[in-house]
Amino acid sequence: MRVGKLPPELLQKLVLSKISVERDDVLVHAGLGEDSAIIDFGDEVCIISSDPITGAVAGIGELAVHVSCNDVAACGGNPVGIQVVLLLPEHIEEEQIGEIMTDIQHAAAGLGVEIIGGHTEITSKVNDCVVAVTAIGRAPKDRFVTSSGARPGDDLILTKGVGIEATLILAQDFPDLLPRSEVTEEALKWFRDRLSVVPEGVYAAQHGAHAMHDITEGGLLGALAELTIASGLGCEVWEQAVHIPPLTGAYVEALGIDPLKLLSSGAMLIAAAEGQGLVHGLAGLGIPAYIVGRMTDRAERILVRKDGRREEVPLFVQDELWRVLADN
Repeated sequence: MRVGKLPPELLQKLVLSKISVERDDVLVHAGLGEDSAIIDFGDEVCIISSDPITGAVAGIGELAVHVSCNDVAACGGNPVGIQVVLLLPEHIEEEQIGEIMTDIQHAAAGLGVEIIGGHTEITSKVNDCVVAVTAIGRAPKDRFVTSSGARPGDDLILTKGVGIEATLILAQDFPDLLPRSEVTEEALKWFRDRLSVVPEGVYAAQHGAHAMHDITEGGLLGALAELTIASGLGCEVWEQAVHIPPLTGAYVEALGIDPLKLLSSGAMLIAAAEGQGLVHGLAGLGIPAYIVGRMTDRAERILVRKDGRREEVPLFVQDELWRVLADN
C-alpha cells in the first residue's frame, strides 16, 4: 500500500465501518473529514484528537505537539493537556530521548499545555522514532466548530500560507537540497514560530467561522477534500490567491513539486460568511490571511489554475512530501 493516510474509501471500509457503538454524550463521532471527537461536558465540550509524526527527524517532538493541538484549535478549542506516546528504535541514545522530550515540553509550555501522561517504549518494531500525541481541549458548548459546518457561499480563508511544516522538514532533515545561503536560521525561525493555529482557531470560532480544518497531510487540496466530504458541499479555489512563502517557493521550484499538495501544519482553512472581516480581524492579531475560494452547493471541488484551467480536486490527495522523502 502507498505511504500516507488511507484513501477515504479504504478508511470507511476498513476502519470507520467497524465502529458500531455511538453514545449520546459524544457530539461529534469518528467520521470522514473530522479530525477530533467532541464530548458533551455540560456547559462546555471536551475536544480530543490524536496524531503521529512519521515524516520528520529533527524537531519531531515540537511538530507532534503542534499538529495534535492544531486539531483541537480547528474545532475552536483551547488545548489543555497532551498525552505522549514515544515508540523508539533499539539504536536510540539516551541523549536523543531527552532531546525529544525537551522539544515536547518547550512546545507545550509555549501553548500553556500540560503533559499529562503517555507511554514510552523501546521496540524492535520501528526503525525511526515515532511520536504520537493525543491533545485534549475545551470550548463553550455553544461555540465549537466542526468540518461539517460549512455553508454554500462561505468564503474560504487560508492563514499564513502553504507548505509550512513540509518546508521545515525539508530544511532540517535534508540541508543539501538548497544552497545554505537560502536556508538561513532567520528563515527557519519564521516557520517554527508559525506552526500553531491555536490563536486563529480560537479567534475564528468567536467571530463567525462555520467550519475549520488545519492543513496537514495532502496540503491545501487535501484539506479541501476533507472539508467537502464532511460538509457534503463543493468548493471553488483560485490558485492565484494562495500565498506561498518564499522559502517554500524555492523548494517547489528546485524539486518540481505542487505547493498545494504539501504538508502545511501551521496554516488553517476557514469557511465563514464574511471572509474579509475575518481576514481584517486576524491581521490585527498579526496573522496574515487570504481569501482563496468559496464553498458551493455543487458536489464538486474545482481548482482554478493560474492560467485559467479548471480541474477537479480528487477526494484523496497524496502528499508531495512523501515523494521527496522516497527520492532522498
